[in-house]
Amino acid sequence: MGRTSEPHPPAPLPERIAQQIREAIVDARLSFGEALSEENLAAAFEVSRTPVREALDQLQREGLVKIVPKSGTYVFTPTLADIAALCEYRAGLELQAVELAAARNVDALRRRLTGIADGMERVIESGDMCGYGRLDTQYHLAFLEGSENRYLQQGYALILGQVSALRTALAVHTEAEPARSFADHRLIIDLLARGDLRRLRKVLRAHILRTEKNYVSAFKDLASSEPRVDRLRRRLKSS
Repeated sequence: MGRTSEPHPPAPLPERIAQQIREAIVDARLSFGEALSEENLAAAFEVSRTPVREALDQLQREGLVKIVPKSGTYVFTPTLADIAALCEYRAGLELQAVELAAARNVDALRRRLTGIADGMERVIESGDMCGYGRLDTQYHLAFLEGSENRYLQQGYALILGQVSALRTALAVHTEAEPARSFADHRLIIDLLARGDLRRLRKVLRAHILRTEKNYVSAFKDLASSEPRVDRLRRRLKSS
């Protein structure tokens, strides 16, 4: 008889708390600059403050929160300079990755991107902008996965949380998104089919760098105050 696989042990409590807060930030359920009280988080998760503190330390290492001594913890707030630097770094990685992925297995890359784009079309029709943001992340990660270059993948992992949060916020709060973003995604697939990597590079670079231009209009009204425990608990739950 074959062995039955044993279930994986649950992740440590701080990791589970960090994951729920991470998802709330990435899905734009927690706003940029929003205060995250250790006391309120502990009450929302019904735990002591110790695992909450460990979770916030982890999220600070990922750049998703900022812990200010004698003040508190806040969801990261990207400045215009941060956005510009992040987009430049991301563009460099993705442009290199998509060339490698196309050279190694362009048909597999096209199939992967087409499947994701089909899913995007469905969530746009349903009005699920958070779902669109998650699929958008998968779309761009496909370049890194297809590149089969672990150093590019590790470099991208450093900014993935921040990029994902920005991407979702743009989809939710920018009037021209996601229609413009989605059109670029379909065009990239078409350019891969035609083997026009030169134009693809131009389209992808413009697609990424447009985030900087959209930042002011998307986030100027998103400052928020510290929520009550019940409101915080609701927003930490996955939809």
